[in-house]
Formats: sequence, C-alpha cells, structure tokens
Amino acid sequence: MQPAEPPASGGMAAPRLSSVILIAIGAIAVIVIAAIFGYILFLSGMGFSAQLWWMGLSSGIFAVAFYVVYAGTRDKRFSRPLAAAFFVISVGSFYAAVFTNQDSPLLKVIWLVLLSILVVGALVGLFVLIRDAERDAMRKSQRRITP
Repeated sequence: MQPAEPPASGGMAAPRLSSVILIAIGAIAVIVIAAIFGYILFLSGMGFSAQLWWMGLSSGIFAVAFYVVYAGTRDKRFSRPLAAAFFVISVGSFYAAVFTNQDSPLLKVIWLVLLSILVVGALVGLFVLIRDAERDAMRKSQRRITP
C-alpha cells in the first residue's frame, strides 16, 4: 500500500463560519447606523437644534450598546473605540444643541450644568471600571503557573 498524499494547499484557508457571521452582523450594524443618522440629518425635516438632540440621543444609545458588547466579548479591539467614539459624538451633539438652541440664557445654563453632571458621572464611572480592570489584571498576572 502506498501512503496517502497530503491534501494540496489551495492558498488561503476559508474563514470560519463564526467569523463570517460576525462580519455580516458588523455590516448590518453599519448599514443600520448609517440609515438612522441619514434619516436624522437629511430626511427628517427637523430644525438644526432638534437634529442635534436626536443625534446625541441615538449616539448615546449606540455608545451604551457598544459598551455592552465590549463588556461581553473577549476581542475588545473594535467595541471599545466605537463606544468611545459614539460617546464623544453624543456629548458633542448635546452641547452643540444647547448652544444653538434659541432658549433663554438661564435655560441654557441649566441644560449645560445637567449635561456636564451626566458627562462627569459617566467619565468617573468609566475611570472606576478601568481602574478595577487594571487591578484584576495585575492580580491575575501575579499568579503562579503550576507545571
């Protein structure tokens, strides 16, 4: 009997099904996010300040969603920067909406104070979470690996 020939290498290996599904989910998410922002900016017919409020609200929802994805996955290369980017877009949109609104100056100050309290609270919460994660990583790195 002759030994069996090894299979010929056909070049690049086919991606695993989980990778293909993850890419498809990402593509669908990009299309949905682009459609939502496109509707808010081009089709809604709202005033500029209202558009900024809705962009801030939808960006905040996306930031929370990407943070939940970040907390639930092992591969954190994409979800953490996306959560941070949508947080920045959300805060920027809310501040811009306050400054472009035609309300009284006192109402603008109240909105700015409330928004600033929320932003500082979110940043303090993130700081505490990151500090705890670093502490856990340091604790895990000091463990001895038994042979």
